[in-house]
Amino acid sequence: MKNTFKKIHYLVAVILIALIPFSAFSQQPANKKEMGNEQRENREAAKIAYFTNKMELTVEESQNFWPIVNEMQEELKSLRAEMKYNFKRKNDTAEVNDKELEEMMDARMEMGLKQMEIKIKYHEKFKQILPIKKVAKYYEATKSYKRVKVDNKKENIRR
Repeated sequence: MKNTFKKIHYLVAVILIALIPFSAFSQQPANKKEMGNEQRENREAAKIAYFTNKMELTVEESQNFWPIVNEMQEELKSLRAEMKYNFKRKNDTAEVNDKELEEMMDARMEMGLKQMEIKIKYHEKFKQILPIKKVAKYYEATKSYKRVKVDNKKENIRR
């Protein structure tokens, strides 16, 4: 039974990955915004298929796991947006004085701490819904996915 789930899950991931290029040609978007949304959705589908395959998630595990990952990503995105807003200076051309620089560096350290707190919170949630081996595979897949993205960007630049 477990082997059957793996085969089905692997097949779904392969089909998703195989269909992504065709979806890009299926409809011409009316504007650039639609094109951007479609590309984002395609990238997200490819990412989910990549992680699902690497982590060997069952359908039930996927249904429980991805909403939590999305929550974590939203929290991290919100934190980055808040920090980006806070780092904007009124006059970018003026030199930064020591007090401003110290405040900026302290804020960056605080942001790193908040990011780590968010990651720890969600690590605990991951452990509640997945076996620890699959949690570890998530972190491994995160690193390898980043390398794949960098390699793809390099390849696109060469073209």
